[in-house]
Amino acid sequence: MQLHKSGKSQNEILKTCRFQKIESLYPQLADIKDKNWVKIIENARLLKTAPNTALSSQNTDCQNFMLFLEGTIRIYQTADDGREITLYRVQAGELCLLNLNNLLKNKSFNAAAKTETYVETLVINSLDFKSMMNDVGPFRDYVISFLTDRLYETTYLIQETAFNQLNIRLACLLGRLFARHQESVLKITHQNLAFELGTTREVISRILKEFEKQNCIKLSRGSIELTSAEGLHYFSQPE
Repeated sequence: MQLHKSGKSQNEILKTCRFQKIESLYPQLADIKDKNWVKIIENARLLKTAPNTALSSQNTDCQNFMLFLEGTIRIYQTADDGREITLYRVQAGELCLLNLNNLLKNKSFNAAAKTETYVETLVINSLDFKSMMNDVGPFRDYVISFLTDRLYETTYLIQETAFNQLNIRLACLLGRLFARHQESVLKITHQNLAFELGTTREVISRILKEFEKQNCIKLSRGSIELTSAEGLHYFSQPE
């Protein structure tokens, strides 16, 4: 057994780093001292996944609970004609709604998950998850709080899809992407935007050309440049 200068083994150091990362990303779980919680986290499997890797397909069960330590995954649905629509993303420090639904209700959902970046997760089996839900109060409270927050976000997505015209939804999406990346040029294709909104590339291209005609953006192959934030904001407002 190798010892660090501090006298701790390499395994002990890795476990300490694991808890520190959880405390940083999931502050709601930082003060849990329950022995069952500590043991489960120590024994959890660390899964490292490359970008653009399918984690699950539609209507498949996800029998393990996951804490996301690094990266981003995309949850989406695919229609019979091949069109996709993004339901939501899971980033480090968050939970997956459909993962929780599968574990709590033992029901799969018609959605798929794919990594967008390199991803690290702590994988906990379903029996240990149920044990934590029953015996570790702060963990149970966090899961319930997360489900409540996600319900609000899902309601907003349904409202936006049902009541807002596609040009408004696209302008809102572009605004969020420019704000998230904090750059004036987005590296994104028309097809990827279509996947986000559940439509076709041709429809997205037509709306983008209209935005360009109004001097809101400038289109290039594989990228979109923001030329007027005020103009784009105007198109994001319902009439």
